[in-house]
Formats: sequence, structure tokens, C-alpha cells
Amino acid sequence: MISVLNRRQLLSGNKLLLAIGLALSLGACTPRVGVLRSPDHKGGNLGGTTSPKDDKSPGGQETNDKAEAGLKGKRVLENSIALVLPFQLDRLTPNALSTEDVKRSAIALDFYQGFQLGLDELAKNGSSFSLNVLDSRDNEMANVAIAKSEDVANAALVVGPVYPKEIRAFGASVSQKGVLQINPLAASKASEFNLPNLVSLTPSIDIHTKVMAGKVAHDYSTGDVVVIYNTADNDGRQFLSGFVSELKRAKPNIQVTSVSSVNQLNEVLTTTGTNMIVAGTTDKFQLRTLLNNLGKKATESFYLFNLYGHPLWDRIDFSSYEDFASFNPVITTESHLKSWTGEVKKFRDSYYTLYGVHPSDHSYKGYDAARYFGTLLAKYGENYRDHLTKERFNGLFSAYEFSYNQASGFVNSALSFKTYRGSSFQLN
Repeated sequence: MISVLNRRQLLSGNKLLLAIGLALSLGACTPRVGVLRSPDHKGGNLGGTTSPKDDKSPGGQETNDKAEAGLKGKRVLENSIALVLPFQLDRLTPNALSTEDVKRSAIALDFYQGFQLGLDELAKNGSSFSLNVLDSRDNEMANVAIAKSEDVANAALVVGPVYPKEIRAFGASVSQKGVLQINPLAASKASEFNLPNLVSLTPSIDIHTKVMAGKVAHDYSTGDVVVIYNTADNDGRQFLSGFVSELKRAKPNIQVTSVSSVNQLNEVLTTTGTNMIVAGTTDKFQLRTLLNNLGKKATESFYLFNLYGHPLWDRIDFSSYEDFASFNPVITTESHLKSWTGEVKKFRDSYYTLYGVHPSDHSYKGYDAARYFGTLLAKYGENYRDHLTKERFNGLFSAYEFSYNQASGFVNSALSFKTYRGSSFQLN
């Protein structure tokens, strides 16, 4: 049973979201007409059924039905979820929607649709929730108002807001300090917010650094050479910050050399072991310099290379480097999505049937978040937060493995690895 409500922040949401759907149908290959069940949908028993009252049933049965209905209503109130997303409906002009209007709302729409589908599936199995969908407007003052609202004060769980400035404004203003605030999408370091009740679902770059350092330490054997290839670009510096420390923590006796040019790199290469090159750069010029050099060295002598890179390498086209796969490139990834599995296909089909569009990554993330936190709420009630660090979750797209810090809250460190095979990075 899911009671879906909307509050004053969603100005004429039904018509505006329909307008967004129509705009998307005109601006994309896949139409989004009927794109979603609007946040102001008052569905009552979404995903469940209610039996019609039998006037001839005994009085005792009627009393039991009323008691059961009362219990369900109580569970709905106890399992109240506030979903705070940047629909930015206040900025839309329904009769003159632009592509920019659609793009602004796309993240919120996709996450909401996945989240709603996840709760619907839990409801079919008897779980009960109250879902209040609120428009954060990507506005700090709006978030302050929402944080102080009755919807949030009565919530057992708050999912959102999405953007860092919203998270800060909301977290600083919320009066219900014991309720968990889920950061569903932002990859910012949890330490930047200083909110003890924040739950960060997306691993930040320092988590990627730590996990990759553990991978390098695990792969290392005596005779191998570990080389940190430093560059000046921001991605490279962020990824490699603290890498050596994490590497030493994982394997204290490992030998590491740091270089900042291909000439320095060539001086430390070995032909008697594997050259384990760690590079965090995403700069095209820096990558071209490094990869061309590795290709050249491979033709000059018998060198073995294992290349460990930045998670954003998954978005870069390496097809022009014929030898790239021979360097055994590995990256970390937050995505655990295995598109060929039956579970993913079932979700894709259900999502398309409901919304007329294929799910995005944000849709999968919304679905996984609903399944995990909805299950905890249904199972443990108000004590659900005590189980976050105890119950690992493997969803369609996301995995959760939380650790807790009193200053920065719950941080997810569940990552997978992708290896470059054929012409793309693929899950190991």
C-alpha cells in the first residue's frame, strides 16, 4: 500500500509534468507521452488491492477488517518518505517548453519514476508507505522551507535533495535531526557537508582511490614495478591524492615510484616483472602522450603493462589506440549493471510499459534506492538506520556497503571493476 501525496511545492504538477512528457516526445527519438505517474497523484493503494466490502459478512469479520485497515494506516504513517527532487516546475511555461526546460527536469523525473516503481513492487508484497514528493526547485531558500515543513518533520526517511548546494541548505535547516537524509546522486565527499545523518549513495573520488589502491596492492607481486604517473589536470590530481598512502596501508612493503613525465617513466620500467602504471588523468593530450609512449616501449623490448585508470575513462573513446587492450586497463565503477540478466530485462520492460521510455542510469538508481530503503523501513520500522552498516545490498545498478562516521554520516564504498575488452570497458 502506497499513499502518494504532493504538497504546495508542486505547482499544478500534473499538467506541467504532462507538458514535459509532450516536450520530450517531440525532442527525443523515444516518446514520453504519459511519461510518469505525477507526484500529485493520489493513488491510495498503488501496487496493491483492496477487497470490496461484503455486506453479508459477519460483524466479527468486519471488525477484523477495520482493525487490519487501521494497522495498515499506522504502518503507512510510520513508513513516511519525503522525496525531494529538483523538478523546477516553477520555471516552466507549459505552452512554450524549451529543450532546456526538459533537461532541467530530466534527472528528477527519471529518478522519481525508478523510485516509484521500486516502491510499487514492495507494495505488491504487502509493504505500506506514504510518499510525499516535493520540488526542491534547485533553490537553496526553497530547500530551507521544505526542511522546516510538516512533510519532512513527519518523515521517517528523506531522499534528496540532489545538488550539493541544496544538500547543505536542507541539512542545515532540517529540524528532525534524527531522520536520515539520503544523498542519492551527488558524488561529493561526505566530509564536505558535515551532516552526521547524511547517507551518501554515490562513492566519491576518494573512495575510488582507496578501492583502486587495494586492487593494485592485491595484483602486486615481487619483481613488479608500481609507477604513479602524475599530471597537472584536476581529475589526475584528485584521483592520485592519497593514493600512495592507501597503497602503503594495504601493503606496507610495496615499492612505489612517482613520475611526472614519460622520460622519467621510461627510466624505471622493468622487463623482469609487470609494470603497474597508475594514471588518473582524463586530459586527451596527456593520455595520448602516455599511451603512445607505452605502445612504443612495447615494440622496443618485452615489457608487460598493467594500466590502472580514472573511473571517467569509461566515457573516453580509446578505439584509436590499437594496443590499448594489451595494457590490461582497469578502472573502478559505481555501476554494477549487467544488462543481459533477466532481472534487468524485467525492470526495463516494466519501466517502458509504465512510462513509454527506456530507463536511464538515474532511473536504475531510484529503483535500487527504493528497494533497499523501503525494505529496511518495512522490516525494521523506525530502527532501520541501525541496520545500514550491517546489511549490504546488490541492486540492478547500485551496490551499498556503508560505513559510519559521526561527522560525515554513512558512506557507501561498494565499487566494481571494469576491464577494457574488445572496444569498451566491461564488468569483471
